[in-house]
Amino acid sequence: MSAYPFSNLPARLAALVLVCPERGCWIWQGATSGRGRGGGYGRVKWDGVTQAVHKVVWRIAGRRPLRRGEQLDHECRVRACCNPAHLKPMYQPKNMRLAYARRRAAFRAEAVQ
Repeated sequence: MSAYPFSNLPARLAALVLVCPERGCWIWQGATSGRGRGGGYGRVKWDGVTQAVHKVVWRIAGRRPLRRGEQLDHECRVRACCNPAHLKPMYQPKNMRLAYARRRAAFRAEAVQ
């Protein structure tokens, strides 16, 4: 899958994105889904509907439509990131197993230090 250039992002979205050169994340600076559990994802009104910004950018970048029940996993682990190169479609049970494994690995790494 080829990378989608930031320069092709519509100006309305690009104006609210900060590009992180170290990690390659496109950090959304606009409205979010709030704090707490399930929070921190960018939100934008697009085509008359408030939606998750990473899903909007996924579609704009021409990526395949998500299948019923699929989610976009942020491989960079940054919820505010909307770079389509950092997103991977997967079903919720697998996404939860990965999240659990990542938290467990981080906990182990912290305990060793």
